[in-house]
Amino acid sequence: MNQKSFIATIVFSVLLMCQLKAQRFGGNPTSMKFYQLNTDTVRIIFPKGLEKQAREAAWLSHQLVRDTAASSLGYKLRKFNVVLQNQTTTSNAYVGPAPWRSEFYMMPDLTNLGSGAVPWHQYLALHEFRHIEQFSNFNRTIPKIAGFFFGQEGQAVAMNLAVPDWFWEGDAVWQETVNGKQGRGRLPFFFNSYRSLWLADKNYSYQKLRNGSYRHFVPNHYDLGYLLVSYGREKYGNDLWTKVNNDALDFKGLFYPYQKAVKRHTGVAYKQFVNDAFKWYKEEMKIKETSVFQSLQSVNKPIKNSVVNYEYPFITDDGSVLVLKSGYRQIPRWVRIHTDGKEEKLRVKDIADDNYYSYRDGRVVYTAFSTDPRWGWKTYSVLKVWDTRVNEVKKISSKTRLFQPDISPDATAVVAVNAGTDQQTNLRVLQLNDSGVVDLPNSNQYVYTYPRFSADASSVISAVRNAKGEMTLLQTNLSTKQEQILFPFSNAVLAYVQVAGDTILFTSSQNGTDVLFLYDVKSKKMFRAADLPNGNYQASLDTKSQTIIWNTFTADGNMLLKQKLSEAKLVEEKTAATLTDLYFSTKTFAAPDLLKNIQPLSGEVTRYRSGKGLLNIHSWRPFAQDPDYGLTFYSENILNTFVGEYGYTYNRNEGYNQVSADIIYGGLYPQLSVGASQTWNRNFALNEDTTITFNQTNLNAGFSIPLNFSGGMTYKNLTLSASYNTERFNFTGIAKNILKDQQFNYISTGLSWVTQSQQARQQIFPKWANIISLRYRRTTDGRLGNQLQGNIGFYVPGLFRNHSIAFFATGFARDTLRGSAFSNNFPFARGYQAFNYPRMWRFSTNYHFPIAYPEFGLGQMIYFMRVRANLFYDYTAVKSLRTGNVFPFESVGGELFFDTRLWNVQLFSFGVRYSYLLSVDDLGLNRNPHQFELVLPLDLF
Repeated sequence: MNQKSFIATIVFSVLLMCQLKAQRFGGNPTSMKFYQLNTDTVRIIFPKGLEKQAREAAWLSHQLVRDTAASSLGYKLRKFNVVLQNQTTTSNAYVGPAPWRSEFYMMPDLTNLGSGAVPWHQYLALHEFRHIEQFSNFNRTIPKIAGFFFGQEGQAVAMNLAVPDWFWEGDAVWQETVNGKQGRGRLPFFFNSYRSLWLADKNYSYQKLRNGSYRHFVPNHYDLGYLLVSYGREKYGNDLWTKVNNDALDFKGLFYPYQKAVKRHTGVAYKQFVNDAFKWYKEEMKIKETSVFQSLQSVNKPIKNSVVNYEYPFITDDGSVLVLKSGYRQIPRWVRIHTDGKEEKLRVKDIADDNYYSYRDGRVVYTAFSTDPRWGWKTYSVLKVWDTRVNEVKKISSKTRLFQPDISPDATAVVAVNAGTDQQTNLRVLQLNDSGVVDLPNSNQYVYTYPRFSADASSVISAVRNAKGEMTLLQTNLSTKQEQILFPFSNAVLAYVQVAGDTILFTSSQNGTDVLFLYDVKSKKMFRAADLPNGNYQASLDTKSQTIIWNTFTADGNMLLKQKLSEAKLVEEKTAATLTDLYFSTKTFAAPDLLKNIQPLSGEVTRYRSGKGLLNIHSWRPFAQDPDYGLTFYSENILNTFVGEYGYTYNRNEGYNQVSADIIYGGLYPQLSVGASQTWNRNFALNEDTTITFNQTNLNAGFSIPLNFSGGMTYKNLTLSASYNTERFNFTGIAKNILKDQQFNYISTGLSWVTQSQQARQQIFPKWANIISLRYRRTTDGRLGNQLQGNIGFYVPGLFRNHSIAFFATGFARDTLRGSAFSNNFPFARGYQAFNYPRMWRFSTNYHFPIAYPEFGLGQMIYFMRVRANLFYDYTAVKSLRTGNVFPFESVGGELFFDTRLWNVQLFSFGVRYSYLLSVDDLGLNRNPHQFELVLPLDLF
């Protein structure tokens, strides 16, 4: 990467935090058709089967536009595009400012406690439309000026410079809360993060809370944002943030405009405002009067400088505990905790959308991630059964969308939630002897979650949602298909259902915490069994020992607790408690419940053609890197199948002008690319009296096939590519009489294969990985010229935790004449000036290890999270075909890297390198053997 493109990349990638994090280029198959509902406010683009969801999302957008009092951000709204993506198994959404669009990932979140139980598209609409309001009303004077010079990217950069990321998301969480009966602001699970820190008396600095940590649990900017946004509204009125944002976006106070605006409109310094907010929440949550574990003792102990999660515990027949363990130092792995407390490592869990699993009689059933090789949006959740007694794994479904499975008591069948691409769910029962699959009907259009076989396997108990977002437990008879509601539907959230004999265990929210309940099927009575302040999750009951085991959320991770059923203080409850407004008065929540009477918006639905709006220039970046000056325009269509870059360059040295265009179309199985550039008035001095002038034309066309074979325990990606390229030189002026026009044609082919294991947070690189790449280029105009380069790399574990050893080898070959005309990216031994010989090969060994986690920042501009080092040895040999001589280049040295975050937003690594050149004397090079370099950006491949 040259300096010009590097600087541009840093400036824009640091601040465009709301944009590229989730986009997938050309991710839908060609056969997929889209439709549109186009209004004066919004265009909803959706595939077949989602018209109802599209109309309701459009209706909500229109209501939010009218609800100016509740929004209190302003009255502007720019029309926008929303694309509903229904092929993915990921639950998410985003709003991107460049180009201006939003995408909803239509796979519902089935966890319930994390985002509530309202219909998924309604929940996304409330949250994401708030971002639309923000972008529309934040486009004030400075962002407008930035937009004039840089387009939509410039607007986004200016907005993100002025408004911190916590406000964007905290304000959106506020809207999803006040405009409905749920939202994360009413869910106790959402407050676990900060409550866990305060219960552990961990009072981190503001910069650490903004930037995170490799060692300690730090809440994200959603959590921080909602606390500050809601507290500001409660304390200073609902118009506070409108005034603060307007001042900050107008940059009233060039440096730290947001902090100064908060002080201007609250009367207290920004740091004091944050501290006051935290103090207020601590008092509301009664932190001083609360104990994390109450009178209980955790089964496992916290690990210093790390976070460890123990999830979905089950007591086995011998009294040991089977549990899934993961954390900042390790990827998810099943372990067995023996009765003496010692842990036995069992098996790494496959890549999956979540860590959910179920256990019965030595068998584990769980979900695993799978994907279509070519189409990135098309992913699957398949089922696997692991027999722990013989350590064998069997896949029992392929290309399915099955979630939250349970295995029957006799281990002959599995039940799971089947989530269709139309947002409908049903229960699917699979026989393990391959005798068949049964889909149970869902005439009431419930959303099923956490299905569990009854003790006699005659029925399935599930936590279900209705269209209003209300929940209850539902018992479905497998023979008659009849359904029985165990207690009335209510505005409650239920999760983590387990069945033990006649007892159903589940978690539901009550009085600001997630409480463990027991429901007796025979007596039809419900009892509160555990109410630890930071939640009671994933409980199971061992009928043999009559012991409950579950986990609770802490600052050190999810910790396990055990208690005899006879020792539990059971309190009878009539029904599950409804959600309430947490911590705030009615003035802060003063907004209409838009979901109560939601309606489909009328209007004509038409086809949205894939070829519509292919040319959609959204941004432009001027550059000035002497002697080159120019402007590049960026284009991307709404469906993200067609991208282009169009540029103009002026070179001051030669005085030439160049125009260029590069486009890629990703809507076909092979991604097609075309590029062209035309340069006028290039020149060079032939001698003192003669200057050669010429025009240069470059054309290329090609394809690439990106394939994703990720699944099991590894991520695997293969990319095949080929292109045809031509360069033509047309001499002008007096040069026409001296030189003949020339044309240089060649083909370029490439292959890239990358495979890697899962990676824990503290690991610098995956424990296991390998990289293979090949590139071959050859002329096609009858005059031989070729170049071949191959690279291979391996990552293996180092001597200690989080250490990594990397081996790389590269081979390079070209002919001695025309092959030298190809560009060369051979990775020469570090510290030396690169040479271009017809034969070159390189071997490199690297040992990476962490040194320290400083966790401090400078002026809110850079935050140092980790310091790490790399010791290396490089050996490069080059060979001259004319003389047969081989010249070795050896170096050893070290690199010191700093993993940071810039402007509290963007991860950024840089380093310094020292190389000691071992071959300087042998080669007779006039070069200092001690070489120092600044490594920007970090690139080890």
